[in-house]
Amino acid sequence: MKNELRIQLIKQRNQMSSKQLQVKNENIIKQILNDDDFLHAQVIGIYYPLGNEVNLLSLTKSQHKFAFPKVESDGIHFYYLDEKTSFKKSKFGVMEPQSGIKCDKDIDYLLVPAVGIAKDCYRIGFGKGYYDQFLSKIRPKFVMGVIYDFQEIEKFNHDIFDQKLDGYFKG
Repeated sequence: MKNELRIQLIKQRNQMSSKQLQVKNENIIKQILNDDDFLHAQVIGIYYPLGNEVNLLSLTKSQHKFAFPKVESDGIHFYYLDEKTSFKKSKFGVMEPQSGIKCDKDIDYLLVPAVGIAKDCYRIGFGKGYYDQFLSKIRPKFVMGVIYDFQEIEKFNHDIFDQKLDGYFKG
């Protein structure tokens, strides 16, 4: 069921116009910027959008410290964003930081991409399990998903290793 939902939701997301994406992204950004937990966070884990994923890059203009993920041999790790950070496309097509200071345990607010999120806060990702593995080892104080409104689903049968989000933003 997860795989069928994943295919359907990605197809629907890929059919959105750039104008629709822009409006929905701006709505999600406003919600995040009004979240007290975001405002009080010290280090925010964020991601580089792949395709038509929710684009949160404008958040990096705020006064917070940000960290981006990189897939490595032992899983996903986060690296601080600074003026020296350069990004390179990974084998999965995701832009990742090339080097920097690892800060996995410093993140207190993590924004997680999703293909879909159920109302009980379980997410469907791309199926590789990187975020679930990370969250099973290191759990930031706040873990929030981001989706477009049509990516919210009633429920699905989640697996034992799936990690629950604390909440999510949708636009």
